[in-house]
Amino acid sequence: MRRSILAAVGARALRSLTAARSHRGRFPTRDQNSSFLGPEPRGKDARKWHIRDKRKLSNRLREFFVYSPALGCTVGVRVLLPGIPAEVSPVIHLYHGGGDDFRSWTDFGSAEELTLDSPYLVVMPDGGAGTYSRVAVGSEVHDWPTFHTVEIPEFLRKTFSVDFAPENQLLAGLSMGGYGAMKYAAWHPDRYTSAAAFSSPLDPLAAVAAFDIIAMREGAKSMTLFGDTVADRSEWIANSPYGLAENLYGLDLWLSAGSGSLEESKDRDVLETMVNQQGERFSARLNALGIRHSWFPRTTGLHNWTSWERELGAWLKTLRRQRDYASSGHRSLERRGGSAVDRRGGPRVADGGEFSYLTGHALFDIHGWRVEISRRRAQIVRFGSVSAAGFSLTGTGSFRVRTPGLYEPGRRYDVCVSAPTGDNDYTQRADKKGRLTFTGRLAAAMHDPIIPGKRTQHFTTVGQAEVTTVRIASTPEDSAPHVETAHVATAPSGRTQAREEPAGAAENTLEAADTAYGGTDTDYGDDGCPSPLPPIER
Repeated sequence: MRRSILAAVGARALRSLTAARSHRGRFPTRDQNSSFLGPEPRGKDARKWHIRDKRKLSNRLREFFVYSPALGCTVGVRVLLPGIPAEVSPVIHLYHGGGDDFRSWTDFGSAEELTLDSPYLVVMPDGGAGTYSRVAVGSEVHDWPTFHTVEIPEFLRKTFSVDFAPENQLLAGLSMGGYGAMKYAAWHPDRYTSAAAFSSPLDPLAAVAAFDIIAMREGAKSMTLFGDTVADRSEWIANSPYGLAENLYGLDLWLSAGSGSLEESKDRDVLETMVNQQGERFSARLNALGIRHSWFPRTTGLHNWTSWERELGAWLKTLRRQRDYASSGHRSLERRGGSAVDRRGGPRVADGGEFSYLTGHALFDIHGWRVEISRRRAQIVRFGSVSAAGFSLTGTGSFRVRTPGLYEPGRRYDVCVSAPTGDNDYTQRADKKGRLTFTGRLAAAMHDPIIPGKRTQHFTTVGQAEVTTVRIASTPEDSAPHVETAHVATAPSGRTQAREEPAGAAENTLEAADTAYGGTDTDYGDDGCPSPLPPIER
């Protein structure tokens, strides 16, 4: 009988009914809008997240109302305590879909019952309309990624005893929540070990209308979420799990979607059919990249809670089998940057092993590397072949990089920046944490696209695909007094050598020091850059 009703009313009506019910919830004593808390914090109270209200709903279920500076308002968060308690617990970040809220997984998805024998602490934060992106609403900006990936971890760290090691941080979600889970995993592959998406659109460029409608539900204007699909294509790719799929290498990925129909009905759920097709494309993309994953295209199933409850249960069973396999003495799933050796057989990223990363952010931290890019417009940047011996960067503008502690503290290193605009050499000493910090130039843009309108339509930004290479090698040590390096700005016409300013007498130059040491220990290649040396043994 229920299946007949579902087929008759269709997915759209069902979602409207679900959204209406979610405002009551299983525990309807308090309204979702948090008006009972009074006015929103202002002044210094609005600069930092804090818990405004909390309550116990069951032995395991807790509900919090948290003020978020990233959102500028108070939102709800539900937390399920582990079914199997431990001193510290792994975490599942479980996201709802569009039209739902932070209570939906426990009210309609049986999350509490399905995790009864699970060691995971499950956090279910609110996601607004379901964009899982930065949304401009009037004069305000709702920064959902910062709330989910920065403030929620801080909330968990100060409220619960949880394990923040990457192998104990998992992401999952339904519909738009699955999009958010995969996007956050692609943005921060060094922070999570697993991501699951149930009936999710994973390529925004293939579902522009759907993303536009969801953004407008939150109050944004049409086509302002990521901008125009042509002029602002980089923004769309930067927010696309499909476009950033190569970052997902080494993670445990789970994808599923229904067919959009039931066995006894010829009616089609257009939305579920669409996400099923996107799942097929995303799976094919992962296969082309050689990324292992699990894709489950169901022969039946609509875009509803019956399907999502089933998929959450199936995913949790898979996690249980993996835990049992690991506890039996077998090696757990190997992943990039974790405690195991890289699948390709190389050293761990944490020890200087090579990795690559694709992003649209001007400021990002990945595996301990901090990169800041000064640019004139949005662009996709490839941070490639990254290791203790150097890296490459694509794009335009200038950059500043701070490395992880891969180098010997106090030792001097040569940094050779080879850019399309010219080369530049630096000599630096690693700080007490074994880190290097330096700047450089990328390819230059041919214009400054500041003035909008038809006057700039004929201009073209070039150089976004140009590659800048940085090579890092140790310099022979000597007994000469320490010298400070003064960097000379790169000249587009050619190579500029960094000059050494002595801290003492003028004769204590880098050349004199190298001569005193021997002057022949550094092997310089044909391009004039020192040949990279292996990282030090830690």
